[in-house]
Formats: sequence, structure tokens, C-alpha cells
Amino acid sequence: MQLDVPAESSYEPFHLKERIGDMIRYGRPITMTFPRRNRDLADDLRATMTRMYHLAVEIEKKYYRKTTTQQLDIELEWLRHLVRLSADKDCCGVKFAPPLSLHQYEVWARYNDEIGRILGGYIKSLDR
Repeated sequence: MQLDVPAESSYEPFHLKERIGDMIRYGRPITMTFPRRNRDLADDLRATMTRMYHLAVEIEKKYYRKTTTQQLDIELEWLRHLVRLSADKDCCGVKFAPPLSLHQYEVWARYNDEIGRILGGYIKSLDR
């Protein structure tokens, strides 16, 4: 008895989930270093990334994916706003530096843009 297992070369991993995982591996350690006064922001960032990963797994496993992709798109937009807020100098007051450096913001924004491009292409393919 032989199992029908796809050949190693024909298997293509779900890239959206992989990129969200990469972003979590980058962003989670950064949020752990946020100052105590910004813990609520760090908690929101971690929770949003976790929800995005959960939705990516759900998209991978569901037959009807349209509403889940819309939910993921909303979470991605919320994450973009949180990351932008974390790097905003005016958010923390005059005396304190923002929790994210300019470099960290740029790297995280690139992750978000890449995830957004993948998700946008995926949503377009569902509309056909």
C-alpha cells in the first residue's frame, strides 16, 4: 500500500503564512523590549500578529476564503497603524523616545508591505 504524497518539488508552501511567521519572529522580540509605559501598545501588536497568523492558517484550511481574507486585510491595516504609532515621536511625549527606532520601523513596514502584496494578489485570485 502506497500513500499519495506529493513529490518534494511539487509542494509549494503557503507563502502568506510563512511571511506572517517571519514578521512575528522579527517583531515579537522587539515588543518585549518596549518600556513599561508602552506595554499596552506592545500587547496590541503581539495580539494582532497572532490573530493574523491564526487567520492565515484558517485561510489555508477553509474552502470559502473570501471573508477570512477580508478579516486578515483589516488586521494587517490595524497592524500598520500600530507600528506607525510605535515609531511616532509625538505619541510618547517630549521626554521619551518612541519604542521603535526608525530602522525597526522601516524593516517592520517592509514585512507589512510584502504581506499586503501577497494578500492583495490572493484576494484578486479569489475574485475571479
